Amino acid sequence: MAAKPILIGERFFSTKSDALQECRGILYHYPVGACVQDPTHEQFLVDLLQLHPDAERKVGSGIDHFEVRANPLYPNKVSFFIVRTDGSETEFSFTKCLTPPTQRELVLRAMRQVVGPQVIAFLNAAFRNSDRVRCAVTDVILESPNEVHVDHFDPEFIDLATDYVLAHGGWDAFDLISTDGVVGPTFADVGQAQAWADHHRDVASLRIVSIQANLSNLRRGVSRPRAR
Repeated sequence: MAAKPILIGERFFSTKSDALQECRGILYHYPVGACVQDPTHEQFLVDLLQLHPDAERKVGSGIDHFEVRANPLYPNKVSFFIVRTDGSETEFSFTKCLTPPTQRELVLRAMRQVVGPQVIAFLNAAFRNSDRVRCAVTDVILESPNEVHVDHFDPEFIDLATDYVLAHGGWDAFDLISTDGVVGPTFADVGQAQAWADHHRDVASLRIVSIQANLSNLRRGVSRPRAR
């Protein structure tokens, strides 16, 4: 059976084994009891957590930070812990995050894939039209596209996509395929893909934010999916 690629945020992994290796690399980078401090590691864990089957409950009030601790069930092993903004905490299993995705998760990935060119065009235009791009959240000057994320706001991407899907027949109404040269699933129906792209172009609000600001924003809710 051919290995299935995995997309975690903006990171692509050819196999589940490669993704697991990245997770373990971050986990064992820190001593037991330490906070995860590298912003790229934090962002990866935020993106990874969105794939957890119980992500909304794990996030709770929002993420304050991640820690590496001894596993309470297996003291000789270590685990990632979430410390929430209300002071509560919980562990989370990165292996559960890498289980086969649901139809909802696959459709959302395909929707991000379709609007990817719009997001890239927005980013390129921001740096082409100004030599002093500022973070829309912190007002910090950003000097390189490598320092930024393009953020959906009012509505957030998850809300924009969910509302669109529910208005067009639900998650099972979208057939998906895999094609050569494209990471992740795409729409089987070109018309559906174009209709979504047009809707996104008309409705989405995009802004440039720093990686750290984007992480802080996600800490307050990690794109918390609404119950449907």
